[in-house]
Amino acid sequence: MIECGSAARGDSNENSDVDRVCIWSGRAPKFSSISKKYGDIMFYSQHTIGKMKEKGSLFLTHLDVDSQYIAGDISLLKQFKGFRPLESQTQKLFDETSEFIASVAWFPDSNIGRLWLCDLLYVSLRSCIYCKNAGRGQYLFGFVEALRAFQLSESDIKTLLELREGKYAYRKTQFAKVFDFDLKSIESVCQAVLGLQVRFNAGGATDWLKIARNDYWGERLVERAILNMEHRDDQFMAKMLRHNYNKFTLRSDITRIVGAHT
Repeated sequence: MIECGSAARGDSNENSDVDRVCIWSGRAPKFSSISKKYGDIMFYSQHTIGKMKEKGSLFLTHLDVDSQYIAGDISLLKQFKGFRPLESQTQKLFDETSEFIASVAWFPDSNIGRLWLCDLLYVSLRSCIYCKNAGRGQYLFGFVEALRAFQLSESDIKTLLELREGKYAYRKTQFAKVFDFDLKSIESVCQAVLGLQVRFNAGGATDWLKIARNDYWGERLVERAILNMEHRDDQFMAKMLRHNYNKFTLRSDITRIVGAHT
């Protein structure tokens, strides 16, 4: 059992989650009893960690740099100790994430739709920033620290922090929250991070054939369609708020929902 993220680094704020990870080998542990004791837990088998290493998961470097041991067999932490992905692997993730951001094109024309865009861009731009920093040998996972290492302007840093506030409101279902949403500044910061022009429109309609992708980004596009009143699925939306703990069942949900519209 380990703790990672802002709580482990010591830079958490009132909106920060406590991120805990359970790594296991051999026979599967009693997931429900562990969750009951420690709260929300992300579970990864030793086999899964091996697959993540093959793919060059920067998350494993995050665990190596930031995590704090809580309990259990400490030798399991050797699975990611000293792990650093290849530059080609972090560049591939950067390119794929950039391509996705450029393809988003629109957000639901509502306050919840704007919050959704803030959440989506915070998650995706943060990943791009971490990847570019990692390519320069800077493995920084505190958000503000990573922004400054990326050498963004103070204006762009302010916009990214506002996106984070929008993300907090979205995850806490504070959909009526009034916040600073400047679309031109958001498009500008996307260009600063990605190196390409991105445009977002308020309002649109889902092309269901284009979101038939069984990954995290596919989940976010299905989520957008639901917020845009093109589909109704309360169970899916509840899972999305706790994505890390439902990531495997969400994949089958994508197939089911997209299949109903194609």
